[in-house]
Amino acid sequence: MKSIFFLIFGLVSLANAQDSQDTLTTTPPPPPHVEPSDPASILNKVLSKYKSMGTYMSVGNIVSNREEAGVNIQTTTTFTIKLKKPNLYLITWSQTSIPAALPQGGAVWSDGTQSYLYLLMNNAYAKVGDDLSALGGASAISGGATGTIPSLFLPAFTDKGFALSRLKDPTIEKTELMGGDDCYVLSGSSPTSTKETFWISKSSSLILKYEKSLEPPTDGTAAPAVSEEVVEKALTAMGEPVTDENKKKVLEMMQTAKGAMANSEGNGDSTEMQTEITNPNLTEKDFQFTPPAGATLTDSLLGPQGETGKQSPSPSGSSSTNAPDQTPVVPH
Repeated sequence: MKSIFFLIFGLVSLANAQDSQDTLTTTPPPPPHVEPSDPASILNKVLSKYKSMGTYMSVGNIVSNREEAGVNIQTTTTFTIKLKKPNLYLITWSQTSIPAALPQGGAVWSDGTQSYLYLLMNNAYAKVGDDLSALGGASAISGGATGTIPSLFLPAFTDKGFALSRLKDPTIEKTELMGGDDCYVLSGSSPTSTKETFWISKSSSLILKYEKSLEPPTDGTAAPAVSEEVVEKALTAMGEPVTDENKKKVLEMMQTAKGAMANSEGNGDSTEMQTEITNPNLTEKDFQFTPPAGATLTDSLLGPQGETGKQSPSPSGSSSTNAPDQTPVVPH
C-alpha cells in the first residue's frame, strides 16, 4: 500500500506541475571557451547538454533523512538509469530503511511503444498511459531516481526544463571538487523546498549531485493541492477509470499524505548522487525488463493485486529469469 500511496502522490504532484510550471527561459549559451558567470547561463548550459545527448547511463544512490513523531528515518535507494532518445528508458531501484522496514523496489521502462511500471512489494506490473506519467508518477516511489535526470534528458519533459525551472532566485554558492571534477554549487528555493542544490560539472555540464531540503518554504507546501480535476488527470495517466470510487481512493491517500506531513517535524533532506555516467551505444534490447518469477500483469495498481491480474510473460517476450520478489530488481 505504501508504494501505491507514493505512486498516487507522484502523479498528483505531476498533474499540478503540468498546470503551474513555467518554461525555463533559454538564452544562447556562452562560447565553449568562456566560463558562464551567472546562474541562468549555467542552467541553460546544463539543459542544452542533456538535450544534445543521444543516450545516458548511470548508477547512483539517494539517501533521505527525515524525522517523524520523534523517530529519525533514513531511506537509501540504489538505482540504475538507461535512457535513449526519443522515448526509450529503463530505470530500476531498490530501497532499504532504518529503522528496518520491508524492502521496496521497482522498475519503470518503455520499449518505445508502451510504458510499464513494476512494484516489488506487490510483485505486479501494469501499463501506464504515457512516458510523462510513468516517470513522473514513479518519482516519489523511487526516491526521485525517475525524476531528476530523466526530466532533463527525455523530450517528454525538456520543453519545461522540469528539474531546473522550479528554482527561485538561483545563486552560485561556490565551486567544489567532486571526485576530481570541478563543480559549480548552485542553489535556490522551490515551491516544495526551502533549498535545492545542484553540483554541476564545469567540464561536462552534467549534474553529479542533487540535494533537497524536505522542509517546505513558508509560501509553499510539501503536499500538492488536490482538486477534482487534478485527481482525474492522475487517474487518466494511470489508465484507470475515472470513477467516484477511484477518485475517493486517491483523495483518501492524499489526505493520509497531508496528515503524515503535518505530524512530521518538517525537516530532513535528500541527497542524490550520479556516478559512472556514460553515453554508450544502446539498442532496443538494452531496454527490455523481465519481472521476477510469479509477477502479475494487472489492470490496476490502485487496488489489491491479483484480483484481476494474471501471471504473464515479460512484456519483452522473454521468459522471467529474475529471482523471486525478495531479490533486488535488475535489468538485462
